[in-house]
Amino acid sequence: MQINKTDIIETLKDGGKLLGALALRIYGESLNQAGEQAFSEAIELGIENTIASLYDATVSDKEIIRVVCVHWGISHQDAEDRLVWEKQQAVIRSLRQYLKLQGYSSLGIKDFMIENNTLMRIRHEKDLWKLKDAPEKLFKILQSNN
Repeated sequence: MQINKTDIIETLKDGGKLLGALALRIYGESLNQAGEQAFSEAIELGIENTIASLYDATVSDKEIIRVVCVHWGISHQDAEDRLVWEKQQAVIRSLRQYLKLQGYSSLGIKDFMIENNTLMRIRHEKDLWKLKDAPEKLFKILQSNN
């Protein structure tokens, strides 16, 4: 019997399948855990990006919550909590970008945020959320109330 190219390819394919099955048996549990973790992280990122995109596009709060609940299958309360978080983060991102474009270094931005208790104030002073699109006003308010 003569061995040809097709025989070699088929043997390699079968060997690859056997090695794959063995690897899955040996490492299957850790692969499943890693896969589940990656899947969960991807879902979380998808929800965050959906909320951020809709909020950035000035979609109403009610509609953002409805869309996220329907398309991501999360509870109304969870969607509300995530939207509140996004509102806070959007203001913080806007301020950081403004400071960077004003010439602040990364360390300077960090110092400004700490010295002016920025993160805590944004979380608790909901009127500051309205300044997402006016970071220069937010900057002045934070500086003057220090």
